Amino acid sequence: MIIFENIIKLILCHLVGDYVLQINYIAKTKCNNYYHLLVHCVLYCLPFYVVFGFVWQLIPLLILHIIVDFLKAKKYKFMPYWLDQIIHYLTCLFYLI
Repeated sequence: MIIFENIIKLILCHLVGDYVLQINYIAKTKCNNYYHLLVHCVLYCLPFYVVFGFVWQLIPLLILHIIVDFLKAKKYKFMPYWLDQIIHYLTCLFYLI
């Protein structure tokens, strides 16, 4: 039951971090502005910090979110939305370790 609760928390943290805390301006400019990309990634991690506290899993989550969003913005601009989301959800699995 604890794993199920944590999965629900992870999904909610992802949704809040990737959508609610990302204003339109940051969403549009993070592809061309590294500072905005970093701001988005730090804000993305904020719900995870609030829910789970400062645990070691927060660091790889931040780093992997930066890498995935950077690659999507710069190298794989045509990455399908569903693939981007699958990668983000897979990185959330660090919290189940």
